[in-house]
Amino acid sequence: MMRGTRGMTLLDLLCGTVIGLVISGAALAAVGAGLVAARTIGARGEADDLAQGAVEAFAFDVRRLGYDPRATGGPTLSEALPDRFTLQSDLDGDGTVDASSEETIGWVCNHPLRRLSRIAGSQSLPLADNAVACTFAYLDASGTAMAVPATGLSAVARTQVRAIALDLSLEPRAATAVSRRRIQVALRTLRS
Repeated sequence: MMRGTRGMTLLDLLCGTVIGLVISGAALAAVGAGLVAARTIGARGEADDLAQGAVEAFAFDVRRLGYDPRATGGPTLSEALPDRFTLQSDLDGDGTVDASSEETIGWVCNHPLRRLSRIAGSQSLPLADNAVACTFAYLDASGTAMAVPATGLSAVARTQVRAIALDLSLEPRAATAVSRRRIQVALRTLRS
């Protein structure tokens, strides 16, 4: 009698199943690696967006510093420390600065919480978390960074500030690269 093909044996089925499982495992590993890469890229993109948004808000606030439509004068940089500063502007032109409104803006680098915040009046607005580096520098008319004592710049020294710089580095939890931004903004009005 002639021997024909009889179908698959149990060994053939087992080998096919093992090969299918190996291919499925490799595909699953590739998909998992792709998801990790996508999460990392997304976290880095989010950190870049947060850093850029913080820089733009910083530039807006510092450029607005000293806005004084009635030319009444008065302090515009009321506090200047390496990790915080406060700006005052008479935005409504009524001759006074309202401490509970947008006329008083504070910027704070909270190092223990790793957070950069903007304080408008009495409302704190966190701008960026995971701030691994966050400092402010104050530059004089020659562009030289002023030495800031632990108590902050004195009232006289604050009148000599011509620009404020922000150095910000954000490190998202899922990403390995740090998003860094540095901006230096000149004050709107020069004071003598």
